[in-house]
Amino acid sequence: MWKSERKMSKRILTTLERWNIYQRDLEAYRQRSLYRRSYSRFRRDLEIVPHVFLHPSNTKIAPLRETKEAVRLALLGKAVWTLDTAARLVSGQGFLASADLTGYLPMETLQELVNTGLIGEPLSSGLSVDPLYHRPPMLIAHLDEEAPHVELPSGDRVVPWDFLTRDLLGTLGWRPDLLTRLEATYPAGLPSS
Repeated sequence: MWKSERKMSKRILTTLERWNIYQRDLEAYRQRSLYRRSYSRFRRDLEIVPHVFLHPSNTKIAPLRETKEAVRLALLGKAVWTLDTAARLVSGQGFLASADLTGYLPMETLQELVNTGLIGEPLSSGLSVDPLYHRPPMLIAHLDEEAPHVELPSGDRVVPWDFLTRDLLGTLGWRPDLLTRLEATYPAGLPSS
């Protein structure tokens, strides 16, 4: 029956009726929770300790003044890419619609990019790496952290699989769909930790 076809009762519900509705909804929640926990990734993902990549005190965001490729090449061997940038470099497929570069950088390197005019003035980061509105590409840099990395044949450095998953969970939340897709396209020859 459609919502518009149902008639609203003007009668106030009794405590027992409200309790029965609560119990019914609690059972529905329990069923959804059991289904979610039966997902094949759930146990493996519990082992991952998420990392807050966008922590406001450590992350800066700056608009790109040159092309994404020019900025990436300027950071060759200096930046350790993570999230969507690492996924695109490693597997050829990203998971975000935005064309941002996301990685770990020292503050000095970020300042060099500003001085050479490759990026605009860095600002505090937002709450998400996937914007709600269309905006120009940005460099999202987590500062002052030495991240472990794997060097690709291109010279780009990316975080290993373990760190990619912790950054993904800490930034986008539990996304078994993305983790499963990334795991399927992640090259077997690259170290995982």
